Amino acid sequence: MKKKFVCENDNQERLDCFMNNINKEYSRTFFQNIIKKGKLLVNEKQVYPSYKVKKNDVIEYSIEDTNEMLLEPENIPLNIIYEDNDIVVINKQSNLVVHPSFGHKTGTLLNALLYHFKGKHNPFMVHRLDKDTTGAIIFAKNEKSKVSLSKQFQKRTIHKTYITAVMGTVFEEKGRIEAPLGRSLQNRKIIEVGPLAKKQAITEFKVLSRNRDISLLEVHIITGRTHQIRSHMKYIGHPVLGDVDYGGSDHFKDIKFARQMLHSYRVKFAHPTTSKQIEIVASLPDDMKDLFKNIKL
Repeated sequence: MKKKFVCENDNQERLDCFMNNINKEYSRTFFQNIIKKGKLLVNEKQVYPSYKVKKNDVIEYSIEDTNEMLLEPENIPLNIIYEDNDIVVINKQSNLVVHPSFGHKTGTLLNALLYHFKGKHNPFMVHRLDKDTTGAIIFAKNEKSKVSLSKQFQKRTIHKTYITAVMGTVFEEKGRIEAPLGRSLQNRKIIEVGPLAKKQAITEFKVLSRNRDISLLEVHIITGRTHQIRSHMKYIGHPVLGDVDYGGSDHFKDIKFARQMLHSYRVKFAHPTTSKQIEIVASLPDDMKDLFKNIKL
């Protein structure tokens, strides 16, 4: 979509800020990117994002959906539980990394979505799930939807509910954990409650069922910190079953667990275009179904 207009005021505002202010559905970073790529010109010349806008400047630009990551499409099976022109919601399987990182440059959920979209859209990530956490995860299909969903996450208006199986008997019917989180000084891959932890983290839970060995919980996270549920469950003495990194056992009697028993079960949010509330449920994976079927709770 190409646009052209003449600036009427001599406000001396940075170009990227100026464009963001008149196109609030797009982020400042988005405009910085298209300015650097020469897709936004001032008086038919390429300028820097820091250029100060002056009266009578002629601004021409082309808005396109862009994704900064240069990824290759990969034919990886996806369980799509909702999709329209703006968003897609996946019921993510275990053993699948959401985005490329050191040691995981291919074979990610983003690679799979690029293959699914076949060049018609780019996937925009607005939140994450751990590699072995299953369940509902939302992706935007355009910049406008990405900004809307990101703001909802920042304002904590997106409601995310998890189902998990934890070790031991949780005697309370429901509870609230307010304990700050930070990276462990001994192991940077571990997030823990500690004296130097500064990130506020709030987790609410209620018990669905229990026995003397295992409790089945419905968990709602108010904040969205890395490994929040896993760390908070360890903190209260009930680590997630199968989560060996956070003190959970990898087996129960003759049942062996290849991952933590944690599933993003339900997500509720405002649609980025219609503003209507959407609630999406992701069915439990087979390993969790088998666990609850074979263990009497």
